[in-house]
Amino acid sequence: MAKASAPIGELRHRIVLQTLSNATDAQGGAVTTWSDTVTIWGKVEPAKSYERFFANRLEYQRSHVCYIRHREDVTTSMRISFDSRLFQIKGVRRPDERKFFLILDLEESQAS
Repeated sequence: MAKASAPIGELRHRIVLQTLSNATDAQGGAVTTWSDTVTIWGKVEPAKSYERFFANRLEYQRSHVCYIRHREDVTTSMRISFDSRLFQIKGVRRPDERKFFLILDLEESQAS
């Protein structure tokens, strides 16, 4: 189980919050891109990792937990870029319902 908060001094990782944006290209088709919203300090740490055999192939799944200072604009439709890796935000928690920190439940994803 993750800790309820992280001391400010432990927020030593530079992470980038990214949002998905939709646009149309020159031929009228839809183009989806991820754009950087803000670069902030946080703490990213592994939570669990496992592998399974599914549909005749081996799949690896890794999950992480990220601690950041409280922000009102963080949602599960965003992702985090950290250390040239991408993490989809699967959950946003406020410890003790106080507005000091957010705990983000992350799942590592492939580049898209």
